Amino acid sequence: MKRFVFFAFASLVLLSGCGGKSATTAPSSNLYKATKEMMGTFVTITVVATDAEQPKAQQAVANAFDRMRRIEDLMSIHRDDTELAHVNREAFAAPVRVSDDTYEVIRASIQFAKDTEGAFDITVGPLVKLWEEAGKTGKLPADAEIKEALTRVGAVDKLKLDDKEKTVRFMVRDMSIDLGGIAKGYAVDKAIEVLRAEGMNNAVVQAGGQVTAIGRNADGKKWLVDVRNFFRANGHFERLELENMDVATSGDYERFVTIDGRRYSHIIDPRTGRPVEGASSVSIIAKDGATADAWSTAASVLGFNKATELLRKNDRYKDCQLLFAGCTQGFSDYLAPENN
Repeated sequence: MKRFVFFAFASLVLLSGCGGKSATTAPSSNLYKATKEMMGTFVTITVVATDAEQPKAQQAVANAFDRMRRIEDLMSIHRDDTELAHVNREAFAAPVRVSDDTYEVIRASIQFAKDTEGAFDITVGPLVKLWEEAGKTGKLPADAEIKEALTRVGAVDKLKLDDKEKTVRFMVRDMSIDLGGIAKGYAVDKAIEVLRAEGMNNAVVQAGGQVTAIGRNADGKKWLVDVRNFFRANGHFERLELENMDVATSGDYERFVTIDGRRYSHIIDPRTGRPVEGASSVSIIAKDGATADAWSTAASVLGFNKATELLRKNDRYKDCQLLFAGCTQGFSDYLAPENN
């Protein structure tokens, strides 16, 4: 999954004045922008708004941030008081009733696990913990330890959901759910819903290595996003034009562990229990943030050919495109003209 605590990387650069870390800025007329730190990264929301619309835009953006914060408060794995923490403590003993948001994300995650043939799995927590400890001690986990952890991984067959009661039940003791590989994308989607509901139909939400763009920028053109490949000389960029699409990037160029002189990816294959190899950087374009978030992780595990095969065989993903570091295929429908 995506890094040991599962947050994406800042490998995307949003152009047209959308970036930076200031609390609130106005990079040009007809734009309102604000940035907050949450979900393990900096989140920037930019909306197209005339001078007269600025107060309305400010309120809409504040409400969108509030929506994202509520999701973080439900799903963070780094706090003991969240709904997810309660699930991880109690769901083996008895079914745990959860909020609509948490239930929706868990249910979607099980579907992604099926669609990716197990390459995306939110129950990977025991493996994450095992490899985090290996990074701290500098000692590789034993084969027996990996094998034992794998007995507690498997969203498809080891999670029991009740759609009527909105409950989650673990079928194996000491399981652990980590929603970091999808929660940020879901939160971006919900922020976009808030903006649209409040009349902000031309906007961008950027959360670390994830960008969702709706409508057009202040010039009436598609939003420009640069996807950076850190493994090419001078940091090669692919410049994309986005409208009503999300792009998310996963990779191991910033997060990894070194044990006995060998570098190990932080991205763990939930099927084998071991770090993946050759997943330097993967970006995916999709219609929504949750799909892009989950599939950028899954594609890192699957590799370009297998990921492409699984995407193409499922009509739900007909609009998805992949870009792998060092691979020139993918994103052809979204490449911006060179003069941009």
